Amino acid sequence: MPTNTPKGYPYPLGTDRVMDGDDAIHNLATAVDTMVGVCAAGTATTGVPSALNTPVSAAVTFPAGRFTVAPQVMVTISGSSVNAFAPLGASGVNTSGFQLWYSKSSGGLAAITVLWMAIQNP
Repeated sequence: MPTNTPKGYPYPLGTDRVMDGDDAIHNLATAVDTMVGVCAAGTATTGVPSALNTPVSAAVTFPAGRFTVAPQVMVTISGSSVNAFAPLGASGVNTSGFQLWYSKSSGGLAAITVLWMAIQNP
């Protein structure tokens, strides 16, 4: 009879019948599928408006079929240009992507790279 890890993942014991191995693997796969969140991460490199404090948006697309409900999204600017942009955020989050929003507050950069991470909790 299988037992569980401290976090609730089932595993077979050495005394379990070999013919029940498919059930043990199925139970473990089901536990992982239902107990672990789904995530995706990436970068978006976008152009920068010439005017200061002008809101700009860029579409970000998630990997197809990754999420079944809208995930939580976090965004941050990569590199040394962090202080040149504000505010930075995500809107319109759904299972296929989101809109990235930012504005330039200083500097003359032509493009920025934004790091994003999306997490769907179980």
